[in-house]
Amino acid sequence: MNNRVITPFRYPGGKFYALKYLEPFWLTVLHDEYREPFVGGGSVFFAKPKAKFNWINDIDSDLITTYRAIQDPVLSGKLINFLGKETATKKRHAEMKQMPVRDKLSTALRYYYLNRTSYSGITNKPAWGYREDKSSPPANWGKRILEARGGLQETKITCLDFERVISAESTNTSVLIYLDPPYYQADQKRAYTHSFLGGDHIRLAKVLKKTKFKFFLSYDDNQFIRQLYNGFNFYRLKWFYNTANLKNKKRNQGHELVITNYRIGSGNLFETL
Repeated sequence: MNNRVITPFRYPGGKFYALKYLEPFWLTVLHDEYREPFVGGGSVFFAKPKAKFNWINDIDSDLITTYRAIQDPVLSGKLINFLGKETATKKRHAEMKQMPVRDKLSTALRYYYLNRTSYSGITNKPAWGYREDKSSPPANWGKRILEARGGLQETKITCLDFERVISAESTNTSVLIYLDPPYYQADQKRAYTHSFLGGDHIRLAKVLKKTKFKFFLSYDDNQFIRQLYNGFNFYRLKWFYNTANLKNKKRNQGHELVITNYRIGSGNLFETL
């Protein structure tokens, strides 16, 4: 993964620490189209080589507005200019939470500032508390945005229900879909602006059982998910991550599943189930 772009966002449940474990899943499938229905912070999207056609999506409209602003050369330039003058303080954080948004630029400015300065990047209103010294200073944000702008060129960006992205027809030869939905046992109210309920997990499984496209899917490892995707390929991954983002604290070990409708060779990075 040389010369990969690092996501400009901080995001709860982001896959930055899992990239080396997920890489074999996208390298196994030759594809000229790539889709992410739950892009979130986009760690995988930015890390992998781009396909001929790329499509990212998320139901969070403010996040998608920010992606579109970063993609646009004029808006991203203005965004970098404004953010470069910001300071990361508890007072400014409180002011930004109350700042009215009038257009794409103000929406992106507010969202990005709060994402970079809130605890674990959570911008969900009940939980978006300020966290001091947990992110790079605003002077460094412009570089991240500029790199991300390059990674977003010639990419379709939408704010749709996941089912529409998965089910959309394609004229390309091979489509690969990566899915990283909110986890079944995740704290929905704390981490996500839009909750992903039991019925949504079931609906996702139904549409994936019908798709003709190749997919790999990240999930928490529990009996409900194993039963829901019975008949697919399960790979159990382990990596160390730090959801609390605490200094001088040992990172927790993640135990998660990658579920696919194609086989990948076994290796020492994951366990085939």
